Amino acid sequence: MSREGLAWLAILFITAIWASSLIMAKIVFAENMTPIVFVALRYTIACPFLALPILVTRKRTNEPRRFKPNWRVLLLAGLSGPFFSQTLQYLGLNITTASDALLLLNLSPVFAVLLALPILSEQITGGKAAGLLLATLGAMLIVMNPVSVDPFLNATRILGDLVVIFSTFFFAINGIIGKIAVRTMNSITVTFYSTLISIPFLWFSAAVFEDISVILQLSLLSWAVVIWVGIVNTALAFLLYYESMRYIEASKVQIALNLIAVWGVAMSFLFLHEAIFPLQILGGIITILGVIITQKSRRPRPTLEPPEEIS
Repeated sequence: MSREGLAWLAILFITAIWASSLIMAKIVFAENMTPIVFVALRYTIACPFLALPILVTRKRTNEPRRFKPNWRVLLLAGLSGPFFSQTLQYLGLNITTASDALLLLNLSPVFAVLLALPILSEQITGGKAAGLLLATLGAMLIVMNPVSVDPFLNATRILGDLVVIFSTFFFAINGIIGKIAVRTMNSITVTFYSTLISIPFLWFSAAVFEDISVILQLSLLSWAVVIWVGIVNTALAFLLYYESMRYIEASKVQIALNLIAVWGVAMSFLFLHEAIFPLQILGGIITILGVIITQKSRRPRPTLEPPEEIS
C-alpha cells in the first residue's frame, strides 16, 4: 500500500478515536469534571509520551535543533489547535445548545478549504468541492435529529454560536499550520512542541473559568479514562494527524474529519444505547460518500504551454 493509502487509513483511525473522546468525556463529566480542565489534563498527560521518542532519537537526528528556527510555526500550531480551538469550543458549548455546537463544528472543513487555496496553493477541484459539500451536508444531517434541535433563539445562544464558529476557524488554521510545519520537521516534533506550548495556556484558562480542584475528586475509573484519552486520543491521534498531512492535502484531511460525526453516532448507539434516527443514517451515508469523492479527487495537472514556433 502507498504512503498516501496508509495516511488515509490513519485518518479513519483518528476520526474513530476522536469520536470516542465524546464517549469518554461523558464518563468523567458525570463526576463533575469540567471541560477545560479535561482538555488541560489530556494534553499534559500526552506531553511526556511525545517527549520520549524525541529524547531517544535526539543524538541521531537534528530534530531538537529545529525548534529555534521554527518556533513561530510551532507557537501558532499550539495556540490555534489545542488552546484556542479546544477552549473556545467548550466555552461556546456552555452557552449555546449542543445541537448548535455540533452543527457549527462542521464549518471547519469549509474554512480549511478556503484558507488552503491562498496559503498552501491547494486548488479547489470539482471533486474536492463536491466531496466537501456532501460530507458537510451529511454531517449536518447526522446531528439534526428531532431530539437535539432547540427552536428557541436568544442573545446568549447567538454569542455561544459565534464562539463555536471561531473555534472551528482556529482548528482549520491549525490544520494549515500543521501542513506547513511538517514540511521542515517530522510529525513527532510538531506534535510535541505544539502540545507543550499549549499546556500553560490551557491551565491558565482552566484556573480562570473553572475550578481545577475537581481533579482531586476523580475516581480511579475517571483517571484511567483521562490517561487513555491523553495517550491514545491526544498523543497518538495528533501524531498521526500531522503525519497524514505529509501525504494528503490539508483541506482533504479536514473534509475527512466529518467522519467523526458518523463514528460518534455509531458509538453512541453501541455503547450508550442512544437511538438512531433515519435522518442520521442518511447523513452517515452522504458523509461517507463525500469523503470517498474527496479521497478520489486529484490535483489538476498544470497546463502545458504550446511550444514556440521556430521561424
